[in-house]
Amino acid sequence: MNGPRLLRSLDLTTVVVALLLAAIGVLAIASATMDQEGRENLWWWQVIWLALALLACLVVVTVDYHGWAAFALVLHGLALVLLIVVLLAGREVGGNRSWLAVGSVSVQPSELAKWTTCLALATYLARRVRAGIGLREAVEMGLIAGLPVGLVAMQPDMGTALTFVPIYLAALFLGGVRWKLLVAVLILGVLLAPIGWAHLKDYQKERILTVLDPERDPAGVGYQVRQSKIAVGSGRIAGKGFGNGTQSRLNFLPAHDTDFILAVIAEEFGFVGALAVLGLFYVLLFRCILAARSAQDRLGTYISLLVLCWLGGQIAVNVGMVLGYLPTIGVPLPLLSRGGSALLATMCGVGLIVNVRSRRFVN
Repeated sequence: MNGPRLLRSLDLTTVVVALLLAAIGVLAIASATMDQEGRENLWWWQVIWLALALLACLVVVTVDYHGWAAFALVLHGLALVLLIVVLLAGREVGGNRSWLAVGSVSVQPSELAKWTTCLALATYLARRVRAGIGLREAVEMGLIAGLPVGLVAMQPDMGTALTFVPIYLAALFLGGVRWKLLVAVLILGVLLAPIGWAHLKDYQKERILTVLDPERDPAGVGYQVRQSKIAVGSGRIAGKGFGNGTQSRLNFLPAHDTDFILAVIAEEFGFVGALAVLGLFYVLLFRCILAARSAQDRLGTYISLLVLCWLGGQIAVNVGMVLGYLPTIGVPLPLLSRGGSALLATMCGVGLIVNVRSRRFVN
């Protein structure tokens, strides 16, 4: 598709919705950190990352998604190499060795791996799967998704590792997994659950148990969720107003500019503000569905739906964390939480959606 034709068919709605969400995130970060010494300029760094992310998004849109698919395994391999480098020479933050320091800037390769996993699995499905998924295909796809999961789990960042699971499960369903294989996988999962529980660290077990019993440890593991609920509840209908959120401004709420940014929005802009944010996310995810329905081939459909499951799964987990319905596992809210790597990867995901949607007409 030539340049002028691409511009005429460009899916601006998806880009605008993504930018609106990112702008709301910048405002929430600014409000939450404006009075904290040494953190007053974090919002400005987020703006810089947003500019870079928008540029990356435009690059992704400019190159036909078939071109990205042609190098999907190469890009995925590069992401895996970076994950290995992180294990060997990464910077530790919050107990996880998840970051690579590039000068004064730190990047998180696991975020890039989400994007490449979607692209690699979509390419695999489009090229190889025709008559459903058997054991061989499930294993091959499991390697594509499982290698980054294993490397990320070794950091150890179990929260990020779990965000790959919806992508893999969605790929299985899209490929037409045989029901016998699916039942076998589910049974195997149930049988291995006790082993998995035994290998969890004590604080991870406590986070899960706290969801079942919110009053189990209100001053310890349950403190963060408790403060989040207070922030969300105190916002009521219209909120306390920009910059007036006491839970975040007074530092009662941990991770208020990252994983619990939605609690800041709910406290300052109330139920109306939180509902508006969730409404924008709904529009963004619906645009993924539109891109999948109007795609000119199976590859475009698979890309759109896997990005949908990536973003939708992460949104659902983060909202569940903030409301105390799911364990606190350190999953950021796409486009809103502070973090340059996550913002960059998410905008690249948005770029794939715009790419597919904008090329819905045969070249």
